[in-house]
Amino acid sequence: MMKVARPQNQWLYELPGSCHRLDSCHANTRATIIGVLMGLSLTWERGSKGGREASREKSVLREICRGEGRQRRKRRSSGCWEESEATDGDAGTFGIVRYFFSDEPDQFSVDDDTGWVILRAALDYELMRRFTLTILARDGGGEETTGRIRVNVLDVNDNAPLFQKEAYVGSLRENEQAVQPVARVKATDDDSPPNNFLTYTITSASAFLSYFSVVMVEGYAVISVTRPLDYEQVPKGMVYLTVMAKDGGNPALNSTVPVTVEVIDENDNPPEFSKPSYIVKIPENIIAGATVLLVNATDLDASREFGQASLIYSLEGSSQFRLNSRSGEITTTALLDRELKSEYILIVRAVDGGVGPQQKTGIATVNITILDINDNVPMWREDPYHTNVVEMSPINTDVISVLAVDPDNGLNGTVRYSISPENPFYTISSSTGKIRTSGLTLDRESSNPKDAVLMRTIIISAVDRGTPPLHASVSTTVFVNLLDLNDNDPTFLNLPFVAEVPEGLPIGSSVFKVQVEDPDEDKNGLITMTLQMGMPRLDFVLNTSTGVLSSMAVLDREQIGQYHLRIIAFDAGKFPRTSTSTLTVTVLDVNDETPTFNPSVYNVSLKESVPRDHIVSRLSCSDNDAGLNAELSYFITGGNQDGKFSVGFRDGVVRTVVGLDRETQAAYTLVVEAIDNGPAGSRRTGTATVFVEVQDVNDNRPIFLQNSYETSILESVSQGTSILQVENTHKQLNTLVSNCTQQSH
Repeated sequence: MMKVARPQNQWLYELPGSCHRLDSCHANTRATIIGVLMGLSLTWERGSKGGREASREKSVLREICRGEGRQRRKRRSSGCWEESEATDGDAGTFGIVRYFFSDEPDQFSVDDDTGWVILRAALDYELMRRFTLTILARDGGGEETTGRIRVNVLDVNDNAPLFQKEAYVGSLRENEQAVQPVARVKATDDDSPPNNFLTYTITSASAFLSYFSVVMVEGYAVISVTRPLDYEQVPKGMVYLTVMAKDGGNPALNSTVPVTVEVIDENDNPPEFSKPSYIVKIPENIIAGATVLLVNATDLDASREFGQASLIYSLEGSSQFRLNSRSGEITTTALLDRELKSEYILIVRAVDGGVGPQQKTGIATVNITILDINDNVPMWREDPYHTNVVEMSPINTDVISVLAVDPDNGLNGTVRYSISPENPFYTISSSTGKIRTSGLTLDRESSNPKDAVLMRTIIISAVDRGTPPLHASVSTTVFVNLLDLNDNDPTFLNLPFVAEVPEGLPIGSSVFKVQVEDPDEDKNGLITMTLQMGMPRLDFVLNTSTGVLSSMAVLDREQIGQYHLRIIAFDAGKFPRTSTSTLTVTVLDVNDETPTFNPSVYNVSLKESVPRDHIVSRLSCSDNDAGLNAELSYFITGGNQDGKFSVGFRDGVVRTVVGLDRETQAAYTLVVEAIDNGPAGSRRTGTATVFVEVQDVNDNRPIFLQNSYETSILESVSQGTSILQVENTHKQLNTLVSNCTQQSH
C-alpha cells in the first residue's frame, strides 16, 4: 500500500483486487496505487504476465508527506501496510498524534500510533471496486484533523468464466443433411477487460467430436452439428459434450459446462426379430396356456414412439396358439394332438409405432414341431382278417400280413406283433406282421376239434415299443379258410352194416340209405355211389347220389332171407378216390303166413275103453314165418262141448280128458286151431279137423231107431263120404253102424 500526504488531507490508493494480504501479492499481478497530492498523481504498477508492460503508468512507489520526500516500507508477518503520518508542531503530549478511522471498515484497520493502514480482509474487485476511508489524526490536546483515503481496487484475473446454466441440453434429428444448431451456451466473466474476453471450444465428446462445431452468434456460443448423425450409431441416442469457456487473462482461467445433445430418432429402422426363423419342438401333451416360445424383435429406433417400446406383435397361422402382443410370448390355446397335426408354421409380425407409410414391420416364421408321446394304442387296419390257405401247405408258406397302425411317431408308433395264445400251426414276424405256416400239417379234414379251430383261427396281439408300451385294445382274428386238396377217400358212415327190412314191401320201397362222407370240398367231396353186385340176387337199385337203396321186387323172407350187396363210392376229384363196402340186407319176417296143419283133417278111432289122458292124435302144424310169428298155440275151438278132449298148448297133442262112452257119443268132430304169436291184431290162425270115432266095446246091445234105412248116392262120390247116419237107442249100435260105414269105405 502506498500512502500519499497532501494538504487537502486526501490520499488515493490503488490496490490489487486479488490481494487478501499485501504480502501475498504476486509479481505477476498488476496493481496501481495512485496518490493525488497537490495535483500530483502517483502510480504503482507491477509487472504483468509475459514481461509485457502495462498500458497504464509505470510502476512507481513513492511517498510524499508534507513536502518531505521520504520513503518507508516495512514488512511484518501479519501483512503489508503503508504508514499514514500527521505532524503536530506542539511539544510534549500535545504533539503526540493518534490515528483512527471515523468508522470501522471491515477490510481495513489503522495503527493508531504509526498511522499505518493495514488490509485486514480480502478485497474483491467484482464486489467492491472503490473504498473511501475517513481517517482522523488526534493529538494529545484533543485537536484533530480529518483525512480521506480513496482506495481503488484494481482488477486481477481471479474469476473464471461462469456459464449461465450448470448444464445445457440440445437436440437434433438424425439424418439431417444441413447444419443444425444444437444448443446455445453463454458464460460471463466478472473480471474486467481484457480478462473477461471469452473464447469457447468443445473439449470432449462422448462420440462424434468431429461432427460438432462452435460459432459465436450474438454473444452466444452456438453449438452446431456439421454432418448427419445416425441415431442408431449414437450410444443411447445421446452425445455428451464438454464446452470450455476460456477468458483473456494471463494466465487464462476457464470453466467447462456439460452439453447433452439428444439425437431425435426418426423411424428409419424396421423391427428385426432375433432370428428370421424360429424352430421349436414341444411335446404334444403340453398343457393349454403353456409357453411355447418368446419371440423378440429389436427396433434400433430408440424413441418410445418408434422404438422398442412401441412394438406390437401379431400372429398368423393357427388358432392353436396365441401371441402376447407386447411381450412376444407364444402360448398354446388348447391341447395339441400330434396325430392330427404334427407341425405348425406360424408368421409373427412386429410393427412399430409409425403411422401409415411410416410404419415399419418385421416378419419372422415360427416352425413348431410337435413331439410325440406314446398316447395312442395300435389300431387294426382290418378286423377281422380272412384268408385262404391250401391244406397241406409246406413250411413258411405265406398266409397273410396283418397291419396295426399306431399314429404315434418313432418307437411309440412301432408295432410288434405276436400270436396269442400260441398257435402251433403258424408263425408271425414280430416286425412286419407277416404270418406263415410253421410246417405242422394243415389238414382241413382233421377230426381233432382243437386242431381244427387252431388251423382256422389265428389271434394276433399288437403292442407298440413306447415306454411304457401300449397294447391294442383288442386282438384281431385271422380266419383261415383251408382250401381243399383231394386227399381223402370217401368214407361210408354206416357201412358195413346189416340192414333189416320187413318182407312184403312193395316194389320201389326204400330199404336203406347209404351214408358216405368225403371231408374234401366241392368236387373233391362230391360222391357218387354205385351198387356193384348183390347175392344171391340183385333185387335192389341204388340211387347214385342220395344213396337210397330201393327194392326192385317184393321181398319174401321165406324165399330169400338175406342179401349181400357190394357198394362202391367215388368222388369227383381230378383224380377220383374210391371206397368199397358191403351191405347185408336181412329180410325181416312179417306175419304173412298162416299156420298150416298137415294134414288138415285127422281121423282117429278110439275104443271107448281108452284111459284118461290118452293121446288121441299128434297134430302137425307149421308156420313159414319166423320167430314169434311162427310160434304156435293150439286150441280146440269146436266139437268138444263136454270137454272130453284137450290139446297141448304148444305141442298140438290131442288127449282124452275123461273116459269115453260110445253109447253116449260114438264120434267127435274136433276143430283144432293153431294161432301164431304174431303181433296183436295180425295173428293168423290155421284150423284142423280131428274126427274121433269111438269104437264100441261090447257092453250094450244095439237098438235101431227104425227098422230100415234107405239112401241114394251118386256114383261119383269119393271114398270116405258119409252116406247115411243110422241111429239106435243103444250106444253100441251106433258104434256098429259107424264101423260099418268105415268098413264100407
